Amino acid sequence: MHHWLERIMYLYVNKCKSRLFDKEHDDRLITELLWGDRVEIIKEDGEDVQCTARGKPGWVKRADLGETGLLEIYIIDVMQGDSVLIRTPDDKWHMIDGGIENSAQQYPQKGASNFLRWKFRDDLGRETVSLENVILTHPDYDHFGGIINVFTGDPGDGRPFPVTVNNFYHSGVGKFKESPKTGKTVKGKCAQFPWGNHGISQKGTFIVELLDGRDSFGNPKRQFEDNFGRFANLVSSVPKNVRSLSHKDLFLPGYGLGENDCAIRVLGPVMETTDDGDAGLRDYGDDSPTVNGNSVVLRLDYGNARILLTGDLNAKSEKLLLSYVDNTEFAADVMKASHHGSDDVDNDFLMAVKARAAVISSGDNEPYAHPRPLVMGAIGRFGRTSLNLKGETYSPLIYSTEVARSVKQEPASGVKVKEPGEPDEKFRNIRLADSSVTAKSWDEKYHLLSKVNIATGLVYGLVNIRTDGRFILCATMRETGKSFDYYTFQAGVDA
Repeated sequence: MHHWLERIMYLYVNKCKSRLFDKEHDDRLITELLWGDRVEIIKEDGEDVQCTARGKPGWVKRADLGETGLLEIYIIDVMQGDSVLIRTPDDKWHMIDGGIENSAQQYPQKGASNFLRWKFRDDLGRETVSLENVILTHPDYDHFGGIINVFTGDPGDGRPFPVTVNNFYHSGVGKFKESPKTGKTVKGKCAQFPWGNHGISQKGTFIVELLDGRDSFGNPKRQFEDNFGRFANLVSSVPKNVRSLSHKDLFLPGYGLGENDCAIRVLGPVMETTDDGDAGLRDYGDDSPTVNGNSVVLRLDYGNARILLTGDLNAKSEKLLLSYVDNTEFAADVMKASHHGSDDVDNDFLMAVKARAAVISSGDNEPYAHPRPLVMGAIGRFGRTSLNLKGETYSPLIYSTEVARSVKQEPASGVKVKEPGEPDEKFRNIRLADSSVTAKSWDEKYHLLSKVNIATGLVYGLVNIRTDGRFILCATMRETGKSFDYYTFQAGVDA
């Protein structure tokens, strides 16, 4: 065995795509691997390396492997909600939001905790899910519900896992049972905006009843809303450290300039100070836009690459951000679009971001019709072109977890019927020619089963972002479930 294999028991894919193949069966494709995927080495055989990757045994070409990991961002498909998993180049893992809580009523009963378990146990071969930072952008259930599953280590499917969390960060906004449900407020006037007036008045209402450390979650002065209360109990016991973030922090602790190869800039929420000395977050009139508008906003910088994560910002909060932060700070190669593709956006903010690629996290069967056509058009209109590895020009890229998700369908080929009173494992076979099926919406209209497709699986709409600081790869799984569609382009806000 070569010395490099003796020294390093795992390597990383160093091409845009590689094949994990079955050497004993004519090099049959097992699954494709993406740039940056970790490969656990078993042995070397000529030009091939026997390994485990993505939780599957197989072989890869030795020339496809290198020693350097990447900045990895996974926009997890949690249906209508947000969840992002990040691996920084220091090999630490960070989770931003968790989607909704897994439950028996949730379809398809998969969530961020299921993905975390697969990533750590199956893909990385680690028994414990270890997270350096968990960040809640804002306290909406479709963002904190899934963190309940993560903090308990229980996805709700009977397969729990141990979990450790070093730090938990949040916006400071809570959800209380009684009014004012987002926290007590004061009226006041703030100082002149550092970066000009973008349609926001200096006079306003500000939330001053804010959460911060562990005790504010475990021993609140007022009773929390029920779901947030369950979540708060876990926040007070699971993470080692708990604190709020605002634009005044500038950087996530441990990820400032010079502290790490990857810097994590904190751009929001904006903590304002009134002329009476009260510090608070802007109240936008109603509870929902206030909670959303005070989302934690982060920018990941690695080499020339910038990734912007915007929570559920709305137009008013985007205007406020532009008033307090130099608009060049928002320029990014990739943006996680605000609020599942809501059209409550500010065009000046999108023009400041001018993203080469945007990712929208949204779900089916929701009443908001996300993503909205207006915002998809605006992202494309105000985005920037990019150059691929050949120097060819890409138009702005728009990804959607909802679009990337697909259902595997096959024609029905058989049916069994359980006899009354018989155990579940005993069924009676019947002929398809004698069988038909209906649905509530069909009003007693029946179709022969032999002419009906049935859903046999689901390809999740996970969006992969990988970068070495020079180039960025964006990829989604094809509907076959074994291979990827991808685009790779040059990083750099001025490229």
